[in-house]
Amino acid sequence: MQHLRGRACLLASAVARWALLGLCAGAQAQSLTLHYQERAPYSVTQGDGSVTGLVATPAAQALSQAAVAFVWARTPSQRQLALIQEGEGLHCGVGWFRNPERAALGKFSKPLYRDKPFGALARHDSPLRSGMRGAEALALAGDTLLVKDGYSYGPQLDRLIAAHAPPPVKTSAETLQMLRMLVAGRAGWIIVTPEESQVLRVEAGPAGAGLRQVVFADISAGQTRHLYCNRSVPDAWLARIDQALAAQARTHAP
Repeated sequence: MQHLRGRACLLASAVARWALLGLCAGAQAQSLTLHYQERAPYSVTQGDGSVTGLVATPAAQALSQAAVAFVWARTPSQRQLALIQEGEGLHCGVGWFRNPERAALGKFSKPLYRDKPFGALARHDSPLRSGMRGAEALALAGDTLLVKDGYSYGPQLDRLIAAHAPPPVKTSAETLQMLRMLVAGRAGWIIVTPEESQVLRVEAGPAGAGLRQVVFADISAGQTRHLYCNRSVPDAWLARIDQALAAQARTHAP
């Protein structure tokens, strides 16, 4: 009888271990992939593999507080859109603007961060000057504007860009490559926030002295940046993430 009880205990222990392994495997399978671009000051890879920045830090904090397991993945923006709008698995992109077209194909969290109003980073020989309206800038030098394909620059600038003829130059390149194209004279200006403009001018090194930050007179409200997730991400997860983001907003309110 003692022998049978011993075997039963060993069997129970083995079953418990397998159950625990199954739970761990299930938890790993349910981890969220959090996609980002290397884009200071919004998301910057640290030496330990973590990612911090104006959108990365609140995103990571909210997911941790919501008890949603996640892994970081550095992913080009067009690949992010494909994974979120068409891919399988659990995917969220960090720092995306919300618009109706994207909302129809995925899910958005509450805001991670609100930008300062969009302006321009222009070459010294560009005719753009601070105080211009967005429509004036496009009418004057719209054909030398370089924009990122698939990006939104907020509803006001998006409408102006869509209506402009000839259309601006489009690229799938990331922001730092767009900066190099600007410095090389392949474009006259790019649309950026003041937060990013300062970083890019430093990133350009000595060539940054030949770039100017332009403030538009009529772009008054900065856009909010969000987590943009595919439809496989459970609504219950997003509800917990939104609760955590709302708590962060209350903590940082003036």
